[in-house]
Amino acid sequence: MKKYTRKFLIKMPDNLGDGSGYCITVYKNETNAAILESDGESFGFEIIAEITDNAFYSDEMIAKRGGKLLFLEIERRWLVKIPDNLSNYESHYIEQAYLEPANGFQGRIRRWDDKFIYTEKARTGSSMSRIENEREITETEYAEFQKHTILNVIKKRRYIIPVGTLKFELDVFENAVENGYGIMEAELPEESTAVEMPDFVEIVREVTEDSYYTNRNFASMDKIKLVK
Repeated sequence: MKKYTRKFLIKMPDNLGDGSGYCITVYKNETNAAILESDGESFGFEIIAEITDNAFYSDEMIAKRGGKLLFLEIERRWLVKIPDNLSNYESHYIEQAYLEPANGFQGRIRRWDDKFIYTEKARTGSSMSRIENEREITETEYAEFQKHTILNVIKKRRYIIPVGTLKFELDVFENAVENGYGIMEAELPEESTAVEMPDFVEIVREVTEDSYYTNRNFASMDKIKLVK
């Protein structure tokens, strides 16, 4: 069997074609994506990202995940006024920075209290959904990644606010221009999930579809401007 030099994560095609010049691998536990192997051509298939040397998509890691290729993060975001009672809620200190994008993925390193995490994300075409691959790393690995980061380091305190079956995460940034504002997110099981908001948080507006209100964009600012 021919060995191809490159691998791509693709949206599950309606027709696999004749396989001339490429190989497609499908998995029984994944209905939305497949893996295309070729020498670089897409052959008309919809490419999500290149995964040629991506450890998250090694045969071993795919087997550990039961054949699942897409781990989706589905979330909505809001610009909010910071309420007075946040001290009543669980909170965590976060520092995060970004790596140069590669092959459709954006890499990120994060310090979460005393834990260190590497995450990579790729777009799916929906403003609410992202592919997210994540693993815990050592402090030594974190320090090595720091040598290759771009833009500014984001520093913030995250408050966890449970409402019903959802957990809202309200981020208060250290280097924001305006006092009194934050970004609140909720991770959802489905894009259509109904959201019951915390009744004590004043919503300025939803910013899910506004790319300005992403942490990646905030990292490009010396001082984060939340109200544009």
